[in-house]
Amino acid sequence: MTTTPEPLPNSKTVAAQRIAILSCIHGNMAALEAVWDDLNGQNVDSVYCLGDLVGYGPFPNEVIKFIQDHNIPSVLGCWDEGIGMENEDCGCKFITEEDAEHGHAAFEWTRSEITDKNRKFLSDLYFGQRVTNTAAGSLLLVHGSPRSTGEYLMESTHDLILFERAAAGDCDILICGHTHVPFVRQIEGTMRVTAELGVKDAIQKSLGISKSAAPREVNLKPKLLINAGSVGEPRHGGLEATYVIFNTNNKAVEIRKVPYDVKSTVKALKKSGLPEEFAARLERGEELALKNKDITCAC
Repeated sequence: MTTTPEPLPNSKTVAAQRIAILSCIHGNMAALEAVWDDLNGQNVDSVYCLGDLVGYGPFPNEVIKFIQDHNIPSVLGCWDEGIGMENEDCGCKFITEEDAEHGHAAFEWTRSEITDKNRKFLSDLYFGQRVTNTAAGSLLLVHGSPRSTGEYLMESTHDLILFERAAAGDCDILICGHTHVPFVRQIEGTMRVTAELGVKDAIQKSLGISKSAAPREVNLKPKLLINAGSVGEPRHGGLEATYVIFNTNNKAVEIRKVPYDVKSTVKALKKSGLPEEFAARLERGEELALKNKDITCAC
């Protein structure tokens, strides 16, 4: 699924120094409550959420109520978009047929459980949130990337692609989620780029008409990319929920890992009738099937 980013009229000018970023709660109330208790002891100035409030987990309505009750600004996640806009699916990339079957079952279950009021809430979420005039520069908060709620920006993604996404978002710091694996990447310096020959170029070269393009240097304006991981369905190899705290004064990023009552969520998940594979994933803290979510530049 490709999403056309909407304008971001909800830009905010802040003087805050410590910003907490949550992402990918996925109907997991035990994890959300544990993270909330933790961040309340961290002296943060503001809190934002990167979406995917629902999906996979047994408490979609309860999570939405928590977000509303605590006035946490949230952007649109791919699950929020799929459920809120009443799409056919969440737009996630499933590699195996079994994964796709389980994902579809979770989507249908969530769609049947969500209230009309909460569906409307999800549909009204903005695509992104700008935070401007901080000491660190301008921040853009999105779920997947500035291109789409469903695009994966991985730690292994090439620097040039990450730089292009941040530049396309017109920001100094790009903060995203969606992958469920937290990371921090600083993109800067000079990069040597060699363009591949096209068919016409290759023919001309074979005839001795032209030479291949020489490598050229591209200077990159510094960009900082932060992935907040996942509160409700961590896949970093540990069972802890993750979120990040970003200090706009010195650009320090802290990835916090918070233990929560996994057993209570697993029990509720199994009782709900959702696929038990999601319970197994929570108990492992990682993907059950290898997924190739690296992206190639199509710009």
